[in-house]
Amino acid sequence: MVVMDRSSTDLIRRDLVSENAEIVSFLDQPIHLRPLRAEDRAMLQDLVRRTDPHDLQMRFLGAFHSLPPTLLDALMRIDPDRQITLIAIRAASSAEPEILAVSRAHVSAEGSAELALLVRSDLKGMGLGSMLLDRLIARCRGRGLRVLVADVLQENSRMLRLADRYGFLRGPAELGMTHLVLDLDALAA
Repeated sequence: MVVMDRSSTDLIRRDLVSENAEIVSFLDQPIHLRPLRAEDRAMLQDLVRRTDPHDLQMRFLGAFHSLPPTLLDALMRIDPDRQITLIAIRAASSAEPEILAVSRAHVSAEGSAELALLVRSDLKGMGLGSMLLDRLIARCRGRGLRVLVADVLQENSRMLRLADRYGFLRGPAELGMTHLVLDLDALAA
């Protein structure tokens, strides 16, 4: 067992949240927005544990109470050339840092990327998803991407409303899914 003094614990806490982080206010508390890193695995597992199974189904299109290890492994394989990730972390001085939300754009050929977003269930509807989507869109545009797409379950009304607010166009619904497309070039105009 490794015993760390308070300064070592604070150093680790700062490292988990501060590198490449943007500090913003959420619910009158500072949160850190930064890319997902390999050492975030335990915090990502905790986010999933604290997310309702229905919300996991809306995000991962499958019914389960926790992420299968193979899916978690895939989420933690971070390739900065192919993925743009952004997490929101709360790092209160009296508690362990925790991921509140995660967003990802998986870059594909021809200047497009596929969007994924998960906000912890107890924090939905408070603006955190919008905040992450704003930053993710900006990062996609900064990388020269032209299109952001997502396939969303038709019953995921919250995500569909968010997409509508950002100007995503809806394709025809097929097999219970709605295909969303956001023209990032049109946002610049």
